[in-house]
Amino acid sequence: MYSDQKMLTRIYYKALFPNMLSILGGTINVFFDGILVGRRMGELGIASVNQSLAVYLLLCTAGSLIASGAFAQSAAAVGQNRPEEGQRYYGLALELAAAIGLLISAAGFLLSGPIARSLGSSDSWQMVETYIRITFLGGVFKILLYVPFFYLRLAGKTDQSAWAMMTMTVLNIVLDYIFLFVLDLGIGGAAWASVLATVVSCGMSFWYLFRLKDGFRFCPAVPRREELVKILKSGSPMAANNLCSALRIVMLNGIMNLVGGSSMVAAFAVTNSLNEFSICIQNGVPQAGSAMLGIYQGEQDPLSVKKLLKIQMGCGLWLSLAFALILVLAGNRVGQLFGSTQDLRFAVGCLGVGVIFGTLGSIMTYYYYAIMRSGMASLITVMRVLVVTVAVAWLLRPLGERIFVFYWLAELVTGGIWIGAGLLLSGKKTGRFSLYMLDETAFREGKCINFTVACDTQAICEVSEKIQDFCQFNAFTEEQIMTISLALEELMVITAEKSMHHRGYMDVRILRTKEGGILRIRSEGKRYNSLEYAEAGMEYLGVKMIMKMAKKTEYQNTLGLNTLIVVI
Repeated sequence: MYSDQKMLTRIYYKALFPNMLSILGGTINVFFDGILVGRRMGELGIASVNQSLAVYLLLCTAGSLIASGAFAQSAAAVGQNRPEEGQRYYGLALELAAAIGLLISAAGFLLSGPIARSLGSSDSWQMVETYIRITFLGGVFKILLYVPFFYLRLAGKTDQSAWAMMTMTVLNIVLDYIFLFVLDLGIGGAAWASVLATVVSCGMSFWYLFRLKDGFRFCPAVPRREELVKILKSGSPMAANNLCSALRIVMLNGIMNLVGGSSMVAAFAVTNSLNEFSICIQNGVPQAGSAMLGIYQGEQDPLSVKKLLKIQMGCGLWLSLAFALILVLAGNRVGQLFGSTQDLRFAVGCLGVGVIFGTLGSIMTYYYYAIMRSGMASLITVMRVLVVTVAVAWLLRPLGERIFVFYWLAELVTGGIWIGAGLLLSGKKTGRFSLYMLDETAFREGKCINFTVACDTQAICEVSEKIQDFCQFNAFTEEQIMTISLALEELMVITAEKSMHHRGYMDVRILRTKEGGILRIRSEGKRYNSLEYAEAGMEYLGVKMIMKMAKKTEYQNTLGLNTLIVVI
């Protein structure tokens, strides 16, 4: 019996690269639009795509606000053993995404002219209008796409989300080439390529979610005020990220125009496309663990939360360093890739360094989002994405082409702000200066225990005996101790045999509550619910006894794992 939490590490890395591919599928569309439009239509074309990106991010803001807010509440509900509530938030997410998506799409299409004039310059606004009008036509699908994107992750099916998103990427590139170079449809062709690829990806994602045996199902529900408030509060950090990104692009385009006219706007468009590409690392690393963090936080498991955060920090640091190195080495060829004749080595190098610090800041943003500290998550987002970045860029205008140092300097300034604010808030609230901001009362008082058990009968029987000290320390009654010991032995032995085939490990957590206790057994292997077989004969007699002795027994299949919960 030991607490190395091997399963947590394996599940995170299993989700990491499919999740990065999923995000890459969304951001690479902007990247390739910039490359192909730039090669076909020159620097004015790439500048127009970059100026239109604010509309794309507006749709992302709406989608992420609804889907991430509902997802956070569903994850917490699952962790707190309230699966019906988790299902309800999924239904609300679908209803809200469809209604708001239709409203934004219709309004945006009708107002595309004025919006284009405010986003574009005197020589580009007509191209911007064409691009955003088509984008608004398919806007509802972009907003809806966020729902299965988040909920497939909660179901442990990040690989299926990755397939859908990469299909969107490949289809977008193919259609871009056909519409731009074969049919010569101009910038409107690039917009149609993105819209059609998004529609296909949206359909695939919902189909994958619908096919899951333990997946989320839509049930019509009238939203209650308190539910809407929770969704908006939980989703605000993710929405703020997209909204601030849209505003940042508009403001930085203006600053670059003041610094060096259309050539600087085009240079910024190239670096911004690369920055969008890097989102697969900056957001992919923390998003891979956000569902796990939400569930572990709901289970009041600070050890697993801290372990996961450390894994993300290490992983994010190495990946961002590798990305920065590639940018530095290939900086002299970046302009050529986008059809630009400018030397962008300095600008691209500054971006690479900024990605390193940005990834660490993004990890903390998603961490606070997952543990329901939306205020801290929003603070980091607004500071690093918009306020500090724009302020630093504005102050650096006299540097001319060297202004691109704002990419890393703004991240450093933001880091200092949120670290200071976090330590101050935690110290003021709890008297303990900690950026984790976790309630570790149960752990400090010895009211919880986490451990990992090998899937063999002898190891399981030894655990059942050794747990006696913990139960006695926490003043469990004899009947409760008997229930815990029997549940550990019977449920784990059957799971080890039927699902794990006596290979691998199971993670166990016991929490002492005011009313009694909660036992959680989590395992990998094929889907297997031993509670379903309680009436199947003598082999499952122990399972039947546990279900009678416990206040509640439940099976969940989340994160692609089997989870048995026994409330004592």
